[in-house]
Amino acid sequence: MSRDLANLRCALPIYTVCNVIAIVAITLLSKLRLDVASFGAVFFTVPLLVVGALFTRRRGMGTASLILEVLCSGIVLSVVVLLASYLAISLDRPLVDAALADADRWLGFNAFDIVTMVNNMPVLSSMLMYAYSSFSLQLLVLPILLIVLGSPASAYTLVLSYGLAGVVASLISIWFPAVGAHISYDLASQRLPSVNLYYGYAFLSEFNAVRANSEFTLSLATAQGILTFPSVHTAVAIICTVASFGQRVLRYPVLTLNVLMLISTVTHGGHYLVDVIAGIVVATLALVTTLVIARSRIPGIVALT
Repeated sequence: MSRDLANLRCALPIYTVCNVIAIVAITLLSKLRLDVASFGAVFFTVPLLVVGALFTRRRGMGTASLILEVLCSGIVLSVVVLLASYLAISLDRPLVDAALADADRWLGFNAFDIVTMVNNMPVLSSMLMYAYSSFSLQLLVLPILLIVLGSPASAYTLVLSYGLAGVVASLISIWFPAVGAHISYDLASQRLPSVNLYYGYAFLSEFNAVRANSEFTLSLATAQGILTFPSVHTAVAIICTVASFGQRVLRYPVLTLNVLMLISTVTHGGHYLVDVIAGIVVATLALVTTLVIARSRIPGIVALT
């Protein structure tokens, strides 16, 4: 086992467990309550994955063990990031849409013009919608493919970087809550038959409720991605592309998909350009941190893994 993989294989579960402990403690002190029944599938699946990972590891089934490990941590970290985002927005700080829109204008960028242009290209608009919707599928499928194709360290890099980026984005969003460009520019009132604005508006009821209510019950069945600044979709697009770039069979399909995802964050996700820029910065910091962990010389790390 390479040192990079050994380090990441040790760091990922440690980071996951530490985040679970922290997020549970913070949630208990917050106004957030969980609809426990809605998380039933998670509570059932994660222990099975843990047992399966331990069993396959003891049996010397290396590939299966790696897949089960990254799936387990990926699922848990996705829930952690979801809870962290709701906790951040629940603090009900003043909206910063005006400042974000001003920053876009200072950069010479007008989201309405871009959405209008894409509206005149229905085929491109559909491709962008599918790309934006690929967020969860990429996080689920790419780590498995990377392990199967012989790049397990890249799979662990992807999952750990996502976990880092999601938590950092949630922390930043405490001071930058925003409803997004689609709502700010009232795109729903425009004639845009080719652009599906679903993702720019679907989160609004959850976003407003978790801010306004003195107590809010989070159900996994109705949960939405409620962060706008930084853009977590952007961070995931960068992370997935970088993690997959070493595999020739994945390199260009994943790159193409995520270039489309980056564009779709503005056209279909309702993000400001500064959201996207911030998402790139967060992804870069997460990837650099993961690289430092992978290349570090931690005594006894191979023995631990």
